[in-house]
Amino acid sequence: MRAPNPNPAAVATARCERTPGPVGFSDTASADLRRRIIDDIRALADFLELNPELPVGPHTRVEVVYFPHTDTDDEAFDEVADVAALLGRIPAWEGEHYVVEHARGAGRYRAVAIPEHTRAAYRAWLAYTGHVRPD
Repeated sequence: MRAPNPNPAAVATARCERTPGPVGFSDTASADLRRRIIDDIRALADFLELNPELPVGPHTRVEVVYFPHTDTDDEAFDEVADVAALLGRIPAWEGEHYVVEHARGAGRYRAVAIPEHTRAAYRAWLAYTGHVRPD
């Protein structure tokens, strides 16, 4: 049996009043890895600029996504709320995901908490996929 999403209004209200400050996040890249990721994004942009013959579709998007790695859903929701406070935004539910984002044109930064019941349903679906075949 699947647990329902927490009341979205209650989650948002409880967390949107957070103030930015020193925050500890559960699964951040080291300073060196963060710098390399940012350098890779810049290198990709430079590569595309230097190769205008390569197609880029009108629906192309570039996303940087942070997924909290926590022991409880509440801790993950709190991390998304902490990111929201740093961004000056209010997190919201997108289906089964608790999300906050900063978007600029085709680029966006997102923090996403996926509740355990949603991850469990996905794992079950993966275990089932490919093992049952129609006659």
